[in-house]
Amino acid sequence: MPCPFITEAIAYLDKHQWLATLGTVFPTACLAVWQINRQFKNTLLSQRANKLDELHAEIYKEIANKIELCQSALSKTTNTAITIPSSFEGKIRLDKHARTLGFSESPHIILERHPQICAEHNDANQKMADILLVMDKYEIVFADFSNMRMHIRLSSVEFICASSDFHNYLLQFLPMDVTEEDRIKPGTKVMTQPLPDQEAHAHIRQLSEKVQELSFDLSAYLHDLRIESQNALLSPIFGGKKAPKRIPGDPNYRVLTINGSK
Repeated sequence: MPCPFITEAIAYLDKHQWLATLGTVFPTACLAVWQINRQFKNTLLSQRANKLDELHAEIYKEIANKIELCQSALSKTTNTAITIPSSFEGKIRLDKHARTLGFSESPHIILERHPQICAEHNDANQKMADILLVMDKYEIVFADFSNMRMHIRLSSVEFICASSDFHNYLLQFLPMDVTEEDRIKPGTKVMTQPLPDQEAHAHIRQLSEKVQELSFDLSAYLHDLRIESQNALLSPIFGGKKAPKRIPGDPNYRVLTINGSK
């Protein structure tokens, strides 16, 4: 025979079915609130991750652009450093041949001018400073790049000093353009300087090779900076992929990395 208590309970629930409904609604409502909160948090995390990826991409674009401009400027200074000793050498050789033919000099002229060379030098220095400024501006992003920044800064100072020595020495030999106001004789547009003798020409070539060497080193270090910036800023966006580090032909050459040079 059924227990009177159970019978009364069943009868009571039959008369008050809303209690059973309430018992199911409350857990369902709690579950819905939990799911909404979880979805909201996931949405916030996703938006945050997307914004971070966008910021990283913008920062990489900015520093990669500065690196490209600087490498282009360094390329100009390198080409000029290579060309000038050859220009003097060609002028000296052709003038010597012209004198054997009874002429005072050959029609060959030195095309390089000191203001143009200094402008290229200053442009390369400014482009290098622009790269370091980007790293300073986003210091929290490039906090692990202190080793690379130090080597690039020191190499930049060496390059500036070598370029200044090279340009200052050239000043006594390169032709100078004469402005309209400064012309003494009508039609005189260029003042020629004495050509370097054998010892001076050897010194010009030595200074030129030093500029070339430091320019090549700087350009290589900037390539390393671009690779490390890619790996730090873009790798998470591209599923953890890493750009390969530079492998120099000569193992004695330095490769800069976040963890140190090798």
